[in-house]
Order: sequence, then C-alpha cells, then structure tokens
Amino acid sequence: MPYSHTKVVGPAGRYGTRYGMGLRRKVITIETKQRGIHRCPNCRSLVRLKRLAFGIWQCPKCGFTFAGGAWTPQTILGRTLTPEELKQVEAQKAKWRGVSQTPSE
Repeated sequence: MPYSHTKVVGPAGRYGTRYGMGLRRKVITIETKQRGIHRCPNCRSLVRLKRLAFGIWQCPKCGFTFAGGAWTPQTILGRTLTPEELKQVEAQKAKWRGVSQTPSE
C-alpha cells in the first residue's frame, strides 16, 4: 500500500476522498494533538506519550501510567493547579461571595 498521508492532509490521508473534507479536518486536528509531544506529569520530560486505552496514557521514559483526556493527555478541566493558582482561585471565590452577600438597601 502506498504512503497514506501527505503534508496537506496529514493523518487523514488514509481516508482518501471519502467522508468529506469537514470531517477529515476534524480528524487532522484531533490526531495531530493526540500524537504530538506532551509533558509527562511524573518525570516532567517532553515525550510522545502512548495512549493505552480511552483516556489511559503512559510515559515511555518512566513508565508512569495515568488517566487523562480521551484525545489528549491533559485536559483544561483536569489540569492540576499549583498552590499559588489555588490561592488565587480561593481569593477570587471569597471576593465573589463578599460581593453577592452584601445587603441591597
């Protein structure tokens, strides 16, 4: 079988002319993010993490297995906050609570 993708269509080249360009563009964006270089949450090295199953990822360098997103290892909602960021969030929550609990007379 010939080479299944080119520079333009990337990993969606294996579909040829089938399924329409809109769906193939979505495949291109998802698969390039999925197969890109990510940072391991354990050893902090930049590597291509291996996707073992739906949302299960493994670092090839240290062997650390962790749960992440379905298509990317770290999601926006699942991102771990640093202690400084957590303090900022708590301060913002306290500020909002103080504003919403003031009597409106």
